[in-house]
Amino acid sequence: MANRRAPAPDAPTVARWLLAKELRRLRGDRQFTAVVKAIKTQPSSLARWESGRADGQVPSTHSLDRLLTHYEVSEEETERLMKLRAVAKTPGWWQSHEIEKHYGTLIGLEAAASDMSSYEAQLIPGLIQTEDYARSVITAGAASWRGTEEEIEDLVKVRMRRQADWTSRGTPHLWAIVGEAAIRQAVGGPDTMRAQLKHLLDLSHQQNRLTLQVLPYSAGSHTAMEMACFAVLDVEDAGLSTVYVEGPTANLFLDSPEDVTRYRRIFEHLREAALNTTDSRALIAHVKEGFE
Repeated sequence: MANRRAPAPDAPTVARWLLAKELRRLRGDRQFTAVVKAIKTQPSSLARWESGRADGQVPSTHSLDRLLTHYEVSEEETERLMKLRAVAKTPGWWQSHEIEKHYGTLIGLEAAASDMSSYEAQLIPGLIQTEDYARSVITAGAASWRGTEEEIEDLVKVRMRRQADWTSRGTPHLWAIVGEAAIRQAVGGPDTMRAQLKHLLDLSHQQNRLTLQVLPYSAGSHTAMEMACFAVLDVEDAGLSTVYVEGPTANLFLDSPEDVTRYRRIFEHLREAALNTTDSRALIAHVKEGFE
């Protein structure tokens, strides 16, 4: 994350993240246990206030006031941080759905992002999936946690709402690189894949919203062979950049400058190895013909 002070955000997830960073900055060299003892709270509470992650927590007004008083923060700074807390506590639309915390964090960051770079080895990214494709992917995944039909449909609704918001905002610009396996795997059957590939071709011409590349089998060994997917999200107004890494049992947000830089480099290598936009469209169109 950039060190410059960011303007007050209007997205709760970004506000929570920034508030956590500010609290960690204000603690400085003070011992964690000493702060916990001074403000009479639990170690787990302070840890969550400073995390900003999916398992993070926004302190109550009273707790934040005690913490800032202990840090001898000025009235002006206290007022700014209290406003940041108020935004952080604003419920996001996704909170009315039964989704995991990390997914809600992703949606919140995505909603505030200015740019997003996504790599998927085997799947079409969620923002550019058709409804039938999304339903097939979610249904297949739900087998591992015995999801009900209602739960599956709710997740489909969430994914479609993410897309609708993306379409209406026009941001973030999405640079998506997908492995060739993603366009060849017969997810949902021929009809679903044909519609999905047509959707990709249509979206690929809206270059103000989407830049799409396919990483072909012919690329051979490449820098992301040991990872299934990741996304780099940039929230320019808040000076925030983070990497989201998704896995079957763990999902991580990495925001250290070293981690963000490393994944940007990986993505740049993938861009160089992938087909350009024109050739990617040609390959997608060719694969689509096979589903006719």
